[in-house]
Amino acid sequence: MKFEVSLVEELRAIRKKRAQRIERVSNFSNESYETILSRIKSTGKCFTDLIHLDADRIYSLEEIRQLCIEYRLRFLDASRFANEIPQEAFDEIRKIQQTEQKVLEGYKIVAPASMFHLIEKDKDPMLFLDLGNDKYYLIHKWGKDLKVWRKWLVFPMRSFETFLFTLVSVALIGALIPSDSMMMGPYDSSALPIRVIFFFYLIIALSGLGSLYGYSRMKDFSDKLWNSKYTI
Repeated sequence: MKFEVSLVEELRAIRKKRAQRIERVSNFSNESYETILSRIKSTGKCFTDLIHLDADRIYSLEEIRQLCIEYRLRFLDASRFANEIPQEAFDEIRKIQQTEQKVLEGYKIVAPASMFHLIEKDKDPMLFLDLGNDKYYLIHKWGKDLKVWRKWLVFPMRSFETFLFTLVSVALIGALIPSDSMMMGPYDSSALPIRVIFFFYLIIALSGLGSLYGYSRMKDFSDKLWNSKYTI
């Protein structure tokens, strides 16, 4: 058995290991646009063992779902994304790969339905990495911010409950706005019965208009569409 150690050989071994590590890091940090894009556009595994991520950028599936419902967005595999992904997103992926020493796969994107290739057939996309256990890491967000009123414009179509709530609220406001002199006839002692009748009349009228112009155009409620890959 040999008990002597050649310092030269040890030094060479250290240099070899260091060179391999530098090469590996370089490979992670200098991957081409096409290589990373091919992974983004393909389905892959999720990562449950990444340890250097920013905790403030990790979101649960339920949080993403609520965002999509409130702003009528889709949360789908990045392979369905039809628009260009900016260079900043690729730089962020390279940085995370270099830090974690892993090739990342399994991407999803939050964006309006119009930005996806959907089966059978404002813009503010967000690229997420699947961390498993219904957790997702926000890689990059680009584009202009959504208009602040979008949330309220699409509020009636969040769910059937919000659709019904909006109809009742608008009908109630419409029934309360006219003055008593406008509501009462010459033989009426109170405007209340007229307001009640007008309220139910507005409910019927608004239900018809909502079904004709709202539901027929929007097709379905956001709580049903937020992760649908179909054109609706």
